[in-house]
Amino acid sequence: MRGRILTRTVFDREIFMYLPWEYDISDKRYPVVYAHDGDKFRKFLGGIIDEIEDEFENESLEEHIIIGITPFDRLNEYTPWAAESNHERFHPFEGRGDEYLEFLISDLQTYIEKEFRVSSNKNDRKIMGHSLGALISLYSVFKNDNYSKVASICASQWYDGWIKFIQEETLVNDDFRLIIIAGRKEGHSKTTIQKGMPKFSSMSYEIFKKHIGEENVEMVWDDYDHHENILNRNKIALEFLMRKD
Repeated sequence: MRGRILTRTVFDREIFMYLPWEYDISDKRYPVVYAHDGDKFRKFLGGIIDEIEDEFENESLEEHIIIGITPFDRLNEYTPWAAESNHERFHPFEGRGDEYLEFLISDLQTYIEKEFRVSSNKNDRKIMGHSLGALISLYSVFKNDNYSKVASICASQWYDGWIKFIQEETLVNDDFRLIIIAGRKEGHSKTTIQKGMPKFSSMSYEIFKKHIGEENVEMVWDDYDHHENILNRNKIALEFLMRKD
């Protein structure tokens, strides 16, 4: 890794920041990627950052600051409305997604843009997540006009009422680009509604094409289950977000 990672506690929440290697010697304001499940994503980033930095060097990708946000309770913060859980091991979803998205914009983003040389232009703001983290990333476009690109990795689009919601609800953000990354084997061992994850991803792809146009939505399939091929999926997501379009 040629860049560096800082860890801070902001608003009682742990975050990490990846700063490109030239950050300390330039006066550039950098575009930024906000990544959910920051505690897990930091480990994944460590496995792919050398390749990402090589792409910075050859200028196929633009250098970004990356912010990883660790949740207090992801089952509550990453869900759009209250719903029962699908397994007795998990408590019911409290659906605090609106509060979490407001925190990202009003508190965390304000702090980041004040303390670091981060661009405040929507075109330079991106968001990504995996599973429920991908669900809340998708939910954001129905709630605010804050991000120019969204990367959804294996989103939990089985969530109760989700497909009906995205079919019927009007976008607040109708000017963004989206990548949906999904596995054909997701949910293959499940007996709950999660067994239909590939079907829900396909449905979501068709719905978002209608919302923002086919040219603004990419669909990437692989032959893995929900928690497999994670490094490659994150690399694809970051390359999409950081690509010079």
